[in-house]
Order: sequence, then C-alpha cells, then structure tokens
Amino acid sequence: MRREQNLSLVSAVVSGGVITAGLLLLLVARVNPQTASRLRMAAADVAAPLWSAVRAPVDGMSRLFEDVGGYFGAVSRAQALAEQLDLANARLRQSRLEARELAQLKKLLAVREPTRRVIAATRIAAAMSGGAVRSAMLAVGSSSGVARDMPVIGSDGLVGRTTETGRYSSRVLLITDSISRVPVIVERTGQAGLLAGRGEPTLLLVDRVGPDLPLRIGDRIVTSGDGGVFPPGLPVGRVIDAHAAAPVIRPAQPPLGAGFVTIEAAWLPSPTPEPTGPVFDAPVPTEARQRGAPRPRLRPSPRSADPAATVPS
Repeated sequence: MRREQNLSLVSAVVSGGVITAGLLLLLVARVNPQTASRLRMAAADVAAPLWSAVRAPVDGMSRLFEDVGGYFGAVSRAQALAEQLDLANARLRQSRLEARELAQLKKLLAVREPTRRVIAATRIAAAMSGGAVRSAMLAVGSSSGVARDMPVIGSDGLVGRTTETGRYSSRVLLITDSISRVPVIVERTGQAGLLAGRGEPTLLLVDRVGPDLPLRIGDRIVTSGDGGVFPPGLPVGRVIDAHAAAPVIRPAQPPLGAGFVTIEAAWLPSPTPEPTGPVFDAPVPTEARQRGAPRPRLRPSPRSADPAATVPS
C-alpha cells in the first residue's frame, strides 16, 4: 500500500509539473512570443534524441516486417512476370512463323506491293485553327516534288494531307478539320470506318462496318489504306469515349504541335488514263523508204475503235 501511495504521489507531482509547465509556457507565449519559441525549441532539442531512442526498436521491427513482406511480394511478382514472359515468347515465335509463311506466299504469288516514298521533310511554318477551318502551311512546294493529296505524317502519327501547293509552300488540311475524312480500321476488332474531324481537338469514328464488337477505351485506330492517299497502318488515334453514338477519338499526333513532319507520295496514286481515239503512223518520205526505212502503215492503229477511220492508200 505504501508503494502504491508513493507511486500515486509521484504521478500526481509529475502531472502537476507538466500542467504547470504548460500553463507557464502559454503565459510566456502570450507575453513574450520570442522567449516561448526559444523554450519550445530547447525542449524539442532535448526530447528529439530521447524520442529517437524510444522509436528505434519500433522502427527496426517495422522495417523488418516491410522487408519480409517485400521479399515475398517480389517473389510472387517475379513468378507472374516469368509467366507473362513465357506467353510473350510463345506469341513471338508464332508471329515469326506466320511472318515467314506470309513472305513465302507473297514470293510464290509474286505479290507486288507499293512502297512508301518520302518526298520532303520540313517543319510546320504556320497553323490556323478557326471556327471551322483547321489547316497548316509548310515551307515546301512543287519545287521539292510536293503535289496535292499527299499524306503529311508527324513523329507520332498522321497529321493531314496536302490540298494546295505553290512553288515554295503548301497548304495542309489537318485531320481535325470539319471536312476531313480518313479511312481507318480499329486494330483490335478489325472494324473499318471513317475518322471525321469536327473542328475540335478530338475526332469522331463514323460509318463503321465489319464485326459488331463493342469498342473499348484505349483501342488503337490506324489508317486502312483505302482511297489510295494514306498508307495502311499509320497511327491516327485512340478511343477515349466508346459509349457515344459516334466514338470519340483522341489524335495520336496533335496537329498543332507536330513540329517536324514528312510528306510522302500518295500510297496508290490514280493511274494516268490511256489516250483514246485513232492514232496513225507518220508518213515516211520516199527518199527514206529508198534507203531501207520501213514502209508506213496507212491504216489506223489497233487502239482506234472506229473502222471508218481507215485512210485510203
């Protein structure tokens, strides 16, 4: 009982001292804030080492538990990564086999594929983003081989196509323009469609055809090659809203921040039509015939479709 009484007395004295010290500090802080601040800092200097010594075992045990948990977590993550690596290697081997088979089939069938040809590389000189028109100007023109309807490609994806060319400048219709239409395909589902600009930073995917599969946010949109202007496989954007009536697409390459771009020849340029109408051989003078030249044909070429165009001898 005496021991308990002594402990109670000590605790009461300590509690009273703490309360008194607190009241004194409050009074000093009210009367002289600078002195109170110095006292608080002195008390903190004394208590900080003591508190560090008290916290050292607790912190050590906490770090130990964290290290053990991190070890077991690292083991499980390593196992998951190993499984993913095995699956990726299997897919890579399968894709290599399919690529070899495809190359062999193309060689057997003598498939001729058009190649991409870079015409010029330059920086966008000026860009305009009005209410409806979104276009840009390039500092290259016909003198560098640039013509109308050539794809303009940035480092991250499609920017637009040329619409007008001068000798030293060209105008580009950006894919965000309201009249821009780009034939595209959804890489995951194989759905084809048109990417329509609307005069805003985003695009709309319209006129979808193909498998009736729902789109997902993040689906990659690439050019399909239809129309002959844009080569297939160019990144155009990603789906950011798949639930709208017309899915909303964010461009892969922001047109107004493209910087350097390349202008390529059209993927499949329109063929030049053959000349039509009767075509006759030019007459050969008598002197030339006497020197051994071939006799002229005085009848229309087989390209002539009009039998009445025969010239009498």
